[in-house]
Amino acid sequence: MTDLRFPAAWRRGVYEAIAGRRDIRAFRPDPIAPEVLARILSAAHHAGSVGFSQPWSFIVVEDRATREAVHAHVQAERLRAAEAFDDARRAAYLGFKLEGILDAPLNICVTCDPDRAGPAVIGRHTMPETSAYSTCGAIQNLWLAARAEGIGVGWVSILEPQALRAILGIPARVAPIAYLCLGHVDSFPDRPTLETAGWLPRLPLGELVFGGAWGQPAAPALAAAIAHEVAPRPAPAAPPTGRGLLLVYTGQGKGKTTAALGLVFRAMGRGLPVAVVQFIKGKWKTGERMFAETLPELTFLVMGQGFTWDSDDLSRDRNAAIAAWERSKQLIAAGDHSLVVLDELTYAINYGFLDGAEVIAALATRPPHVHVVITGRQAPEALCAAADLVTEMTSPKHPFQQGHKAALGIDY
Repeated sequence: MTDLRFPAAWRRGVYEAIAGRRDIRAFRPDPIAPEVLARILSAAHHAGSVGFSQPWSFIVVEDRATREAVHAHVQAERLRAAEAFDDARRAAYLGFKLEGILDAPLNICVTCDPDRAGPAVIGRHTMPETSAYSTCGAIQNLWLAARAEGIGVGWVSILEPQALRAILGIPARVAPIAYLCLGHVDSFPDRPTLETAGWLPRLPLGELVFGGAWGQPAAPALAAAIAHEVAPRPAPAAPPTGRGLLLVYTGQGKGKTTAALGLVFRAMGRGLPVAVVQFIKGKWKTGERMFAETLPELTFLVMGQGFTWDSDDLSRDRNAAIAAWERSKQLIAAGDHSLVVLDELTYAINYGFLDGAEVIAALATRPPHVHVVITGRQAPEALCAAADLVTEMTSPKHPFQQGHKAALGIDY
């Protein structure tokens, strides 16, 4: 039977986008690139709709005066809404930042035209509200695509549809469903803001899934699977405050890259962000490279052109090594990764492609929490002197000496 699932990395990405989607209120003012916005709107337009009616439209609002008019209306409605809470709850409500209309570079009003496909729409006869439900599906698509692009979205619901119609010139038959703020953000919160603030708790999924009829327990197998899926998981570790180490794995023996990848596995298990840059490997599709493609949280860059000693174009190898080192410096200096592995960097130094002194100087100025691992034979003495740990692999015995070829899954 054909496996119709997405590749593992794609599936993980879908679930990560869903879990990481947040209702954002604070934005940077820098604009969203038109091609990015076009991709996000295209994702929204590919939502499912009742009878394929596609009732949605998207009004992109960038004009400052228009946004100020919407903002003024929202502020007035917010004060009116506050009166519904008791004194303590009202103070908390007014303390929340509930919109970013003027902070974000653009707003989008998503509307629903129930008459777009005519009066008779397949599937809508008994539930005319499904046109609005379909538009909500488009909004969710937009939100998830934006999250995948690193763009924040905030849904502003404290407004009167009639006021929005008047400001944006929306026809009477068309319903404004959502007013959204979109923009770049500095970060996405780990949890929804109102959950973090204690306004309301997240409800357990197991209490919301029934079996066969309202209020009936789910089937035991499903209940057990839900309990396992939603069980608390270890939170990612906070960036360590101690000094990052410089580790060198060198020597003639096998196991240098293997040891570094073992450290990658250990760090990721602790929730630490990790990056790997491979300076030599490139021609072979190695097992670690194939596995890395299933881990979207691992930055794994294969920038080499193959084994340098087999090369017939050293200038190409030199350019590849320089490009790999420039990318490595950027990764290290940014400080976004707690562990950066520079696999087989020593070859680039020993072949004269990179200046060893410059490499050591750059590593000395790395952010204090960043650990760096360097692998490769014949690590320069100066690099070893600068390192906190040097492990030298020896080779008293190797299967190659007995005529064995490289083994799949063991050597590559």
